[in-house]
Amino acid sequence: MNQAHQMAMACASALTILFSLSSCSLPAPQQADTRAKSGSMATPPVSHIAQLDHGPGAHFAQCIEPACPVKTLKTLAVAANDDMPVLHSSPRPVPPSAPPQAAQKSSVEAPRKPQVIVFQFATDSAVLTPAHKALLSSHAHALGFAERIVILGRTDDVGAAHPNQAIALARAAAVRDHLKRLVPVLPTDTRIDARGLCCYAASNDTEEGRAQNRRVELVFTMPAELKP
Repeated sequence: MNQAHQMAMACASALTILFSLSSCSLPAPQQADTRAKSGSMATPPVSHIAQLDHGPGAHFAQCIEPACPVKTLKTLAVAANDDMPVLHSSPRPVPPSAPPQAAQKSSVEAPRKPQVIVFQFATDSAVLTPAHKALLSSHAHALGFAERIVILGRTDDVGAAHPNQAIALARAAAVRDHLKRLVPVLPTDTRIDARGLCCYAASNDTEEGRAQNRRVELVFTMPAELKP
């Protein structure tokens, strides 16, 4: 190879190296164009009014995304049903009942049942018969110690109201007066209850029933320690 040919080869190699270096240093036209287009179409930043901070220090100001506060959903934490405490309404405390009363003493007895002596009268009569007087005499001792005596005068349903009321009172008074002859000191609680055309002991449809209604009932109560 001659010298001229070597020089030509050297020049060609130098040109090739120079061309390669120049192509690397220059930006690609297409890449520059893409950057230009993307810059021209960029979205401007968004701003709006938002609440900043919370509580007493809360205030409103203009903020630019993405620096604005983000809204979050407020949820209430609820435990599972199995873990939920069950609330029961407690009844009011019941005061303890009073202790049972001690058994009453033997001296305190239940109310005593009154005793009754019955005297039957003839029609329109308030006169005591010997049988009446004997009956009173047989109970005179007990009646002298009675706590209470009530003498009830009654009639049948024959006749008007006023005459029957008078005969009822006369019968009760006759028994009381004879009793006072037998027992001068009667109990303080001694009284008369006279009612005509009232409080029948039997039906007035028969003579036997009317006879039972023409009566005086002497009701008396004895003290606990005394019995007739």
